[in-house]
Amino acid sequence: MGFVSRVLQPSGIPLTTRQFWWYAFLYWIFFGMIWYSQATMVWLLTPNGRMYYTETLYWLIELLYWWGATPLIIYFAQRFPLQNYRKSYKLIGHLLIHLLIVSVLYAFELVIEYSLLGAAMAYERGDQITLRRVVMVFFMSYGTAFGQYMLLVVCYNVLIYVYRFQSLKQQHLSTELTNAQLKGQLANAQLQTLKMQLNPHFLFNTLHTIVSLMICNQTKRATLMVVTLSDLLRTVLARQEANALELQEELQLTKQYLAIQQIRFEDRLKIEYAIEPGTERWPVPQLILQPLVENAITHGIANLATEALIRISSRRCAEGVEIEVFDNGLGEKKKQSTSGTGLGLSNTLLRLEQMYGQTAHLRFEQPPGGTTTVSVLIPDLATSEHKAY
Repeated sequence: MGFVSRVLQPSGIPLTTRQFWWYAFLYWIFFGMIWYSQATMVWLLTPNGRMYYTETLYWLIELLYWWGATPLIIYFAQRFPLQNYRKSYKLIGHLLIHLLIVSVLYAFELVIEYSLLGAAMAYERGDQITLRRVVMVFFMSYGTAFGQYMLLVVCYNVLIYVYRFQSLKQQHLSTELTNAQLKGQLANAQLQTLKMQLNPHFLFNTLHTIVSLMICNQTKRATLMVVTLSDLLRTVLARQEANALELQEELQLTKQYLAIQQIRFEDRLKIEYAIEPGTERWPVPQLILQPLVENAITHGIANLATEALIRISSRRCAEGVEIEVFDNGLGEKKKQSTSGTGLGLSNTLLRLEQMYGQTAHLRFEQPPGGTTTVSVLIPDLATSEHKAY
């Protein structure tokens, strides 16, 4: 790896060696052309003035010298930067070091120029080039050399600062995007976990019912329940990647689940639906109704000796769509509360919070005379705090 590549590497600026030399040439040719134009104008405006050929050679050597010294200047700019110093004495110390460096570089330039052109300049001008004259040239044009050197150092420090700031900004945006993606993946994983907990939950309850039927020698009903359960599981598995379904699809899953329960309760279970037109296409979390219906059966109507009723209804409201599951069970008489509704409803509440934030709700109503109504507000995904992933 060459010296230029080693100089460019710490900066992180995506420049090739060829680009570096090209930009350095443009920098020095700019000042060189100013100096040459200035010398030409002085020659033209001076009576009996003369433009010496050695002056052109002097200008060319000076241009090539500083162009070739650019990697060294950049190295010193990295070694003694002029930024990020809280204590002023460090900045002053680095300025003094740069003052010494430019003095050495400029003195060396004059030594090279007068070593190569001293004799030619003396011959062309007709006078002797003395050491005193070289020293006078050094002090007369030292300010210009120092200004060009320091401008390059300052420009490099500014360029590094801007580039690193942009890199950090881009890195910050990339980190935010990655965090957002990870947050979305985590939310999706949490939703999938909650949904996977629901599936075994009602599955085990159903299998327990099937075993009970078989113990009671009700083989025909147990077989029918197994077949119906198989159809339900097939439907759930076909949609396992989706966290949200249209309400009409969710109702179809719920009807399959209730078909299993009707085998269990026979003619004692009555199902009613009051679905407001226009709500069927509303997106809802998958398996959001099943735990509500299961809660109505397990904690509401399971111990009823009379006819059991479950009513599922939906209606539009200002916040979205509200879905209600009503049962005519014991309600408050059984001392049911939201704190003890089991895994199914707990996971339902967590899923609502995960998908919609605080814009969704899950409420219980249990009048003193019995019955229970569980209502769920499903807001619009586009305006909720969270998205379904």
